Amino acid sequence: MTTVLLSACTVLKSIEQSTQPQPRTAPPAVSTEARSAVKIDPMTDVPGEKPAPAVHQGAVERIDCMSGEPDWHARIAFEAQGGQVLSFAYYSKWKPRTCSLEVKRNGDGSKWRMTPDGAVRVHTPQGRFLIRTSADAYVFEFDNVRRQKFCGMPGEINGTMTVKRGSAKPECSVAGIMDTNDAYLDRLYKSK
Repeated sequence: MTTVLLSACTVLKSIEQSTQPQPRTAPPAVSTEARSAVKIDPMTDVPGEKPAPAVHQGAVERIDCMSGEPDWHARIAFEAQGGQVLSFAYYSKWKPRTCSLEVKRNGDGSKWRMTPDGAVRVHTPQGRFLIRTSADAYVFEFDNVRRQKFCGMPGEINGTMTVKRGSAKPECSVAGIMDTNDAYLDRLYKSK
C-alpha cells in the first residue's frame, strides 16, 4: 500500500510540474562546425563588386610558374594584358593524383567581377578566385574551390599562389593550396 501511495505522489508531482509555465531559454547556439557546413553559392555576387572592366591595351605577359618538386607541386600558367589576367590554368600533382583547372575571362561557367579595392574576383560553380595585381607580382587566392571535379578527391583548395613579375624566369610560391584539409587525405599522405 505504501508503494502505491508513493507512486501516486510521484505521478501527481510530475503532472503539476509539466502544467506550470517554464522559463524561456535562449535557442541553442549554432556550433562553428555547423556554420562551416553551410555552403554559399560561389556564383552569388558579392556586395560592392561591379563587372570587370574591359581589357586595356598594353604588353602581353605569358607566365608559367611551378612551386615544389616533380612528385608534389603546384603550377600556374596565365596570360595577362596591361596587368589584367585574361585566363589562367592551375595544375597540381600529389603523386599519383593530379588536379587541373582552366578559367577564361568571358568563358562559359565563370563570372569576372571587380572588387572595391581593385582586385578581380572570378566566380565559378566550384569556388572563387581572387586575383590581385601589383607592379611586382600577381597573387591568386583560392577560396573554397572544390577539389572533386578537378582532382577526383575530397576537400577544398584554399590559399594563395604568388607569382613574381619582371624576372627572366618566373618565381612563385604557395601558401595553403597544397594542404589536404581532409581527414582521409591527411592519413593517406602523412603515412608516406
